[in-house]
Amino acid sequence: MSTTPQVAAALLRTDQIHANPRNVRHSLDLDDEFLTSIAENGVLVPVVVVQLNAHIPDAEPVYELKMGHRRHAGARSGGIESIPALILDPSLREAGQDYIEQLIENDAAFRRALSPLEQADALFGALEDGASVATVARRTGRSKEQVTQAAEAAKNLGTGTRTVLEASDAYDLDLEVLAALGEFDDDPDAVARLIEAHRQGTFPYQLSTERAERAERTARDTRRAELKRDGIRLWEDASNLPPRAQWLEDLVDAAGKDLDEADHVRCPGHAVVWDDTGSADPAAVAALCLNPAAYSHYTPGTEPAAQTAPTAAPAASDEDGEDETEEPEEPEADEEDEEVTRAATEKAERARAEAEAKAAAEAEQRRRDHHLKLAGNKAYRAAIDARRTFLRQLMARKSAPKPLAGWVTRTLLSCPKPVRSWTGDPGRSAVLADLLALSTEEGKAASAEDRATWIGATATPTRLLFVNFAVIAACYEKRIEQANTWRQDQPEWDTEEIRADARVYLKFLAELGHQLSPIERNVIDDTPFEIEEESAAPPADTDGEEPDQSADAED
Repeated sequence: MSTTPQVAAALLRTDQIHANPRNVRHSLDLDDEFLTSIAENGVLVPVVVVQLNAHIPDAEPVYELKMGHRRHAGARSGGIESIPALILDPSLREAGQDYIEQLIENDAAFRRALSPLEQADALFGALEDGASVATVARRTGRSKEQVTQAAEAAKNLGTGTRTVLEASDAYDLDLEVLAALGEFDDDPDAVARLIEAHRQGTFPYQLSTERAERAERTARDTRRAELKRDGIRLWEDASNLPPRAQWLEDLVDAAGKDLDEADHVRCPGHAVVWDDTGSADPAAVAALCLNPAAYSHYTPGTEPAAQTAPTAAPAASDEDGEDETEEPEEPEADEEDEEVTRAATEKAERARAEAEAKAAAEAEQRRRDHHLKLAGNKAYRAAIDARRTFLRQLMARKSAPKPLAGWVTRTLLSCPKPVRSWTGDPGRSAVLADLLALSTEEGKAASAEDRATWIGATATPTRLLFVNFAVIAACYEKRIEQANTWRQDQPEWDTEEIRADARVYLKFLAELGHQLSPIERNVIDDTPFEIEEESAAPPADTDGEEPDQSADAED
């Protein structure tokens, strides 16, 4: 029998409704969150019932639950007297239908909770309709911060990002990830990279990378416009400079005086490149001359003023004191034939070809080394940003991870070099203030008295543990913050010692839940950092065209 049951809607008293004795659910699991929601909002989804005593005239109706046992029990627990219900016609019920419906109603295959994105859209919609953040938070059992974050995420996620999410089948991202994706709504490629990083467990690192690269692009676009306005040539790729180019700071004029950049702007060989040596300004540039010899620039010690006239050697004299000057011998007749000349020419050409090939190979290696260094430095700085974000979030927790107390105690007892470096100096104090989520002003040149107030007047034992850990973390962070830490070629005398400290620290952070970036894994595993080789693009000036290299062709 397959007949659509007749349904009547009504508002029923909770004491009129009785549990179904055939209910197979052993525990209703009335947790605090569920009971709070029922108490705040009532029962929003009607329960389904049938009347048990419809055959008794004038009897007060009594109903049996078919669906909604948790809602009914929650309402009674919260003192709610009436709930909405759908009343089925009992005459249309089939044998075993109670059990079949329980299986269907509670089968995970037929039920799907709202995804985080759908929840964010709902919260944003509630605010758009005029509900206050406080009201939405109270009625949905969320904090005000969660409601605000979710609404911002939904607001900023445009069609482009939602299209990428749909194509990636990535609807289960948490609200923090969704909020971050909203920052890159105009960059589908960045959104796709972030989604993939979330799948790979490197989302914080990739987010830091994307933010840094966006900030760099924005800053450099502005600087390009300024350089073009001022008529200054920008050579985009420092690894592909002409062979004769030299940094302005390494040159002097004919009198041996350092060259002034402001004056050198008028030199036809003047140019600038992006300063990728670690400057805090992503749009910083370094000046150079593309062909110093052509414009009377010299390296110190080679300028005319530093050259002295050669002293003539005394002439030989005979015993009588008279100079003896030998008559030059007549050059012998050139007897080289054409074959010898050809062989010498071929030998010179081979030598020149070998020299050019060697120079090209060395230039290519310099290009590779340069790109590797730039990529490694950027990756390491992004890793630092992501790691410190993790640490700030960790310090804000109400409970400490189990391994924390033991590690802090062992570290203080063993007192490794990073811990011995703690003196309350401004550099480490600034990092400590950052990890404790204090303002930049609070961290600047903080005195001992200032730092003593950072724990707060009513700090709990957990907070005190976190502050102790933050001091140790600040020491390690300062110890390993140099970009050289990732390099295996030991650019500084103590690089390997620093890398050893980094391994200890990073391994423990991973134990606490920090998602290690690829370059941090390289440090831990003592493996080289690698990048995918990209084809070298021709250097471009501020007009986007290949720079005029006529200066380089001059002698």
